[in-house]
Amino acid sequence: MNKITKLNIAKICFLIFLVFLDFFTKYLSNIFLAWKKIDIIWDFFYLSLHKNPWIAFSIWIPFIKIVTIIIILFIIIYYFKFEKNKNNKFIDFSFIFIISWAIWNAWERIFFWEVTDFFWIKYFSVFNFADIYINIWIILYLITIFLKKDH
Repeated sequence: MNKITKLNIAKICFLIFLVFLDFFTKYLSNIFLAWKKIDIIWDFFYLSLHKNPWIAFSIWIPFIKIVTIIIILFIIIYYFKFEKNKNNKFIDFSFIFIISWAIWNAWERIFFWEVTDFFWIKYFSVFNFADIYINIWIILYLITIFLKKDH
């Protein structure tokens, strides 16, 4: 097996792992957090089940299912059209995070109209692992842009 194939297998495995982590933690939160709150850092950071029919920061968007599909298609098309051919492992792995976010959150949004959130930061937000993936993607992608060397 050549090096490129091994790298592609690693990317697929990483993607599957991230999607599974998001799915499994949401599954567990539906079982164990449905009727209780677990404090992690006093009353500031805690775990508690929340079904979120909106997008980030409780922003409501009409036709959310259609918008979700359009955003996912845009991200995938953008990656394959502009980023994939750069052969930059950093960019590839950063896009794995955003595609991982898209897969399970889109599944929930399209089939159940809401996303399962369970991490709470008081006075800020409620989120899940997929939301963390978005932030990692943004950080990694911005790092690649700022560290990009002109040739």
